[in-house]
Amino acid sequence: MKRISLLLAALVAAAFLAITALRWRAEPSSGSAVADEAKQRIRHFWAVFNTASSLRTQGRFREAAEAYRKCLALNPQHEDSLYYLATSLHELGEYEEAVRTLRRMTEVNPESGRAFAQLGNTLSTPAPGAPLDFEAARRAYQRNIEVNKEQAGPFLRLGMLDLNQGKLDDALGHFRVAAASGAPEASYLVAYTLFLQGQPTEAIPFLRKVLGAYGTDKKITGKGVLSEGDLLPGPGKPWTALERAALKSILLLHWIAQRTGAYPAGIIHEFHVPAALSSPRRKSGLAARPVFLPPGGRAAWGDANNDGWPDLIVAGGDQPLAFHRNDHGALRDATQEAGLSGLRDVWDAAWGDYDADGALDLYLIRNGYWGGGQNRLLRNQRGMLTDVTERAGLSGERATARALFADFEGDGKPELVEGGGSAKGRSSLRLYRNLGGRFSDQTRQAGLEATGTAVDLASGDYDHDGRPDLLVLFWQRGVALYRNLGGGRFADVTEPAGLRTTSGAGFSAVLFDYDKDGWLDLLASVQAPSEDAIRCLLQPQFRFKRHTPRLYRNQRKGTFLEVTEQVGLDRSYGIMQAVAADFDGDGWADLLFANGSLDAQRLEPSVVLRNEAGKRFAEWFHVPGFGTPANSIGAVVADFNRDGAPDIYLASNPVLRRRGAAGGLFLSSGDRPPVAAIAASQ
Repeated sequence: MKRISLLLAALVAAAFLAITALRWRAEPSSGSAVADEAKQRIRHFWAVFNTASSLRTQGRFREAAEAYRKCLALNPQHEDSLYYLATSLHELGEYEEAVRTLRRMTEVNPESGRAFAQLGNTLSTPAPGAPLDFEAARRAYQRNIEVNKEQAGPFLRLGMLDLNQGKLDDALGHFRVAAASGAPEASYLVAYTLFLQGQPTEAIPFLRKVLGAYGTDKKITGKGVLSEGDLLPGPGKPWTALERAALKSILLLHWIAQRTGAYPAGIIHEFHVPAALSSPRRKSGLAARPVFLPPGGRAAWGDANNDGWPDLIVAGGDQPLAFHRNDHGALRDATQEAGLSGLRDVWDAAWGDYDADGALDLYLIRNGYWGGGQNRLLRNQRGMLTDVTERAGLSGERATARALFADFEGDGKPELVEGGGSAKGRSSLRLYRNLGGRFSDQTRQAGLEATGTAVDLASGDYDHDGRPDLLVLFWQRGVALYRNLGGGRFADVTEPAGLRTTSGAGFSAVLFDYDKDGWLDLLASVQAPSEDAIRCLLQPQFRFKRHTPRLYRNQRKGTFLEVTEQVGLDRSYGIMQAVAADFDGDGWADLLFANGSLDAQRLEPSVVLRNEAGKRFAEWFHVPGFGTPANSIGAVVADFNRDGAPDIYLASNPVLRRRGAAGGLFLSSGDRPPVAAIAASQ
């Protein structure tokens, strides 16, 4: 019995020991599982982050942004994910979300200089749909200075902010501080600001400093040859800050030499712009006697009094609206007699006979690329333009950059289309059906609801079905082609038409028949970075694969084929508006690229490209001229003096309008001897 009891006790003890051992082993096992899960989570985070970074460096910003959002779902306070999500959103034109992301980053790390710098950049970016707030940007930059007292970057950014606000003295002060640290871009910007202030001679020492550093870096001998390397980086290679500053300095020095009559002593041959570049590729038919000085701003031609001579409405922007009556080739200010006195803050205008009475009416567009405003419909009554906005059903503030009239239903009553921002939940594309003098918003019924920021509109019958279709260019998203199905309905045919590759920073799109086959082709512009545009300006044979306008040939089957490279358009320009017109009277549509920017940091003449029988486009002449700095934000063309050749009105950037950037009316005469003149408002 005792033996049995001992045996049972031993069994119980063994069982207890076994249970204890199992429990002891189970507890570490549970902890190990947790640890393994944490390791797996970390590995997953870095795999997603690395994928996001790879997508971003490839320029696939939308996919990168989605990947960074996944990273932040795993680690909401990861600073790199917040920063690169914000920069990706900035590249996509989704500025509001970028600002929110950066503000979140400053909460995570109040000492993050890069967060404040990028926040300032986003808030001060003058791009379509951006939340332009100069004062908030200034506060962000000042906080950046507090965090990074020894760095030149914040002072450089503050100077650019001042420059875009027209505060040249303040900009100069900030650029000088940044230049003292040796930043080449700052030295260039000191020279650039002095040039804008009308002090070209004072700018020269700063340009010498940049080019001297560049010459040393590139080992340029000054004997007419390069001892090592090329003067400019090779195709596809990234630009350094010194290379960008040097290239801009070469062009600015050329413009200074044009004004002073010669290059300064000691500027070596490699940094001279060849005289041959200043000559048109072919006689341009432009003379140089100023005849007309409008106040500047975007404009629209329209024969308001049906006398056969196109009149000119000039949107003021920061100045009052101006209306110029064309009296047989002589423009006179008729703003007051047309009933337009006192109108301000107008970004653009569009003519159209909305009430089908035979007289062109006028639609005034506010506020352009930023914010909203009340657009105005003015009815033309024997030359007097009367506001009928409310009666026509068009009241209410909207974000509008472009508008056009087109008879989409074929009933003789043109509809009105607006394109702009999508603030407050409103579609960025809006169609107003013409009910006979009154308009009704039919955007949803028409299938035209859209998000993003629409920057340009064009209408034409691309498929030959007898109904005008609609082309829309969206900022950073590319073109969208809407086929008119009839009955007030449209279908988005962008993808089946082969147009999904047109995304980028483009401001202008054109439907025109470049090859005279009777079918409308499509041009989508891209605004190239300043250094790329300058390189093409200085190197006429240089070709780019990116940052170029894109030309698509209509294949007559509802599809388009890109022919950019085949027709010689694989070059970079700072295009703000593209216009197709036959400038030389040979029956082939040429192209005008109005080059400029919405900021005050670049100058570049506009250019006309001659259509060589539908085979190729060749740069023909510059407007106002190769040696004349300009920053144009728009262009319109009409035969102002009825000599058979289209004339050009260039709208100059309002920040630079009185700083030497030329704009105004330019009269051409095709291939015949010049009979008219350039007019430049400065």
